[in-house]
Amino acid sequence: MGNAVLVRSVSGMHCSALLGEVAERVRRLGSVILSLSCSPSDAHRQFAVVRRLRAASFKVAGRDESIEGEEPLSGIPEGTGPFDHQLFEALWEGFTQGARRHPLVVIVDHIQWMDETSLRCFGFLMRHLNNLPVLLILAYRTDETPVDRTLIDDMTKCDRCQSLTLSPLSSHSVRDVVETAYSGQGCDDEFVQACAEATHGHPSRLEKLLASLTAEFVPPRASQVERVRRCGERLQAEAAADRLLRQPANLQEVAEVAAVLGEEGDCAVIADMLNLYGDTIWGLTAELTRVGVFRATGTPERYRFSNAELRKLIHRDMPADARRALHMRAARRLNDLGAPLPQVAEHLLQADVAEDAWACGVLKNAADDALKAGDPKTCAEYAWRVLRDWIPEEERAEVLWLLGRAEVLFAPAAADRHLDEAVRLFSDPERQAAAIVERAYARVLRQGSAESALRPPRTVLAHVDEKAFAELADTELSLGLESLTSTVPAEGRAPALDALDRPAPSHTLGVTPGERGLLAAIAGDLACKSEPRDVPLELVQRALAGERPADSASMVLLLRCITVLTWAGHLREAQRWADHMLTRALDQDALFPRVIAHCRRAEIAVRMGDLPLALTEAEWALTLTTAHHEVKSCHAVAVTEVARVRGAMGHYEESVGLLQGLHDLPASALGIRGVFRLHSGDLRGALADLMECGHRLEAQEIVNPALSAWRSFAALAWKRLGNDAEARRLAETEVELARRWGNPAVIGQSLRSLGEVSSGAAAERALTESVCLLEQTDARLQLALSLVAAGQAQGRNGSLAHARQALHRGMLLAEESGAQWLTAEAHKSLLASGGRLRRTPVSGLPALTPAERRIAIHAARGRTNKSIADLLHITPRTVEVHLTHVYSKLSIPGRDALPNALGAVLRHEC
Repeated sequence: MGNAVLVRSVSGMHCSALLGEVAERVRRLGSVILSLSCSPSDAHRQFAVVRRLRAASFKVAGRDESIEGEEPLSGIPEGTGPFDHQLFEALWEGFTQGARRHPLVVIVDHIQWMDETSLRCFGFLMRHLNNLPVLLILAYRTDETPVDRTLIDDMTKCDRCQSLTLSPLSSHSVRDVVETAYSGQGCDDEFVQACAEATHGHPSRLEKLLASLTAEFVPPRASQVERVRRCGERLQAEAAADRLLRQPANLQEVAEVAAVLGEEGDCAVIADMLNLYGDTIWGLTAELTRVGVFRATGTPERYRFSNAELRKLIHRDMPADARRALHMRAARRLNDLGAPLPQVAEHLLQADVAEDAWACGVLKNAADDALKAGDPKTCAEYAWRVLRDWIPEEERAEVLWLLGRAEVLFAPAAADRHLDEAVRLFSDPERQAAAIVERAYARVLRQGSAESALRPPRTVLAHVDEKAFAELADTELSLGLESLTSTVPAEGRAPALDALDRPAPSHTLGVTPGERGLLAAIAGDLACKSEPRDVPLELVQRALAGERPADSASMVLLLRCITVLTWAGHLREAQRWADHMLTRALDQDALFPRVIAHCRRAEIAVRMGDLPLALTEAEWALTLTTAHHEVKSCHAVAVTEVARVRGAMGHYEESVGLLQGLHDLPASALGIRGVFRLHSGDLRGALADLMECGHRLEAQEIVNPALSAWRSFAALAWKRLGNDAEARRLAETEVELARRWGNPAVIGQSLRSLGEVSSGAAAERALTESVCLLEQTDARLQLALSLVAAGQAQGRNGSLAHARQALHRGMLLAEESGAQWLTAEAHKSLLASGGRLRRTPVSGLPALTPAERRIAIHAARGRTNKSIADLLHITPRTVEVHLTHVYSKLSIPGRDALPNALGAVLRHEC
């Protein structure tokens, strides 16, 4: 009886379904239904909705043409002139006559798109319904831009109009819908809550979300909350992007400029790019916030997209030419406004910069800044964008030099190519010399092995212009060149390089990066020659002092220092620097240093007798070199580390097989293969590999047995082949070199081999001294080997009590280290000497496994579970499980008690 209802809702609330249900129920009651829905095109056509309503009335009446005065909305003129008051009266009269004949329900959906004249018409009808048998239902989407919001608001002020706002689904209703979609599966509360939050309770969006999740077989479990959130954001973004297409052109233009500028930013920049006044842009951004493209920021001066996915969709769907042009305009305006250089450069990456000197200059400067800031990937990205278009040769050489210096840290093979081209293009002798040195560093690092860093290949400084290097004025460049050439074997050095002045490692060196690099080179050279370790260690400490830039020279310096520390037996310090290298590589997203760090950590773990950790590190390195072509050159080094660990675990044939398929093995890898051939019984093959290893190392002036104990194992091979004299000569030579170097672990290993090729009292003395020396070190596996060897020798000599004691200690250490083959051998020898197997402790520090011990030490030092997991490449849940076992075995309540419980162990680790 003359009532009107204005239904308000946001999109996705199934308002159209509600109106359809109302229409169906009213139809069953016998009333006449006139129902229609407005479309965006109706907004620009005068009288469009009124005419459609008139046509609908004819259809309901079953008439093909109107009869003047007998049907609702008859008498409306066909013209498109002003809709004056007399026309309203004529419309009202015709509507009244039709309504009196048939109780009438008029339903109009999406009135936000109704043209202005039709809105005025419906406003007039609403005010004059009185007691007519008419129900007028109008539906309005509040997140769409209306033709005239004032006219719609005026309707709500009418006495006979009621407003109805559709609310989102309650949490109970959301659960009903989710459980219906996952019938019989039982839905976790967290999953249901995530669905409610991702869709804000909008039925349509909830249905789409559940359809997507069930199609992808996502279970309704708490573990899938993050996936629900991402899917919800994507659906929300798609709905908002679709809604934006229906907005006025000026709103779409603002949204596109904002999408180019970024996920959030300053509205003044948008206004500047579109030549708008401040008040105007604030109104437009407020409207975009109302329709769900932006979210409220608390200040009109700032904008922010409702989610990151929406910004990407808008940016992606723009015409490519228009997008590139907008990025160029944004770059220039931001540059004029004094924006940071990286912000300007990011826009130029997506613009057309061909033959634009200003744009190329900005990108080059940004690349240089990124490299200095330790971000090589970003530097390479900027440099590549400049190189994509033609630029003059001298400029191209500069950019190639930047690109090569960045690529050294994650793609050394590509860096070599680009630096080689830069060398050819540079006309300035000093710039050319700098590119030559940088290329040399790339070639040093390309193999990723300690040998290539300590003894660079002779081709590293190929094609050196003697005159150019003789006239170098750059001290740091000269020092960089010296740090490379001082480690090249004398017979492979070019005459011009020999003529260069070489500063002695005086106490004043070590201030600049170039000086520290030279100190590391001299330390490595002395270590290769097995000079007493005190001097190299002092040089390493000075080389590691101070800040190191993120460049290839620093990578070589760090690799050399870690190697010297490892050879010298300072394993804890070497491990910390390898951890530092890995952390820095992860921060820079640099694959190459990651591979090297994992390989060095694997070698250190083997020397410390932690084979499970060593295998994890080596396999990580191998996975990286297999999955990423950029670090393929390090594949042989990674395979060598895996073979080293697998062989130490007793898998000799597997280790030999891994190394057998590789070409151009490093000398030390040949030595490793020879060792495991010896263990597997292939004496001739082992001897061939070991002697070739020795020949190559001596050609490189590497005599230190800390790199490869090839003499010891060759001595064992000769002993088994019956040549005792040669066996003893090699073993004694290695002991002499080891004593000169001074690392107790290396001396102990050499003495063990000497004891094994000797007999009687000489053998017992050598083995006893080996055990004594190794007990002073962190080399647990080497100590276990010497204890077992000493125990077996004592058993053969009849000293059964001492034999049992040594064998039992060796067995426990072997078990801790993960060397099951040695544990079994020690157990067998222990039983043969009359001993009994003691039960493994179940509580206290001895009960901790190597993994539990390692994790407990990191936790005691203050690391979080996540940081421990990242460092050891395991999951946080695994860390949590290990710590739970640690607390139980140590009988402590939790993490805070770890430092006291670990006590001396923690101090020793530090």
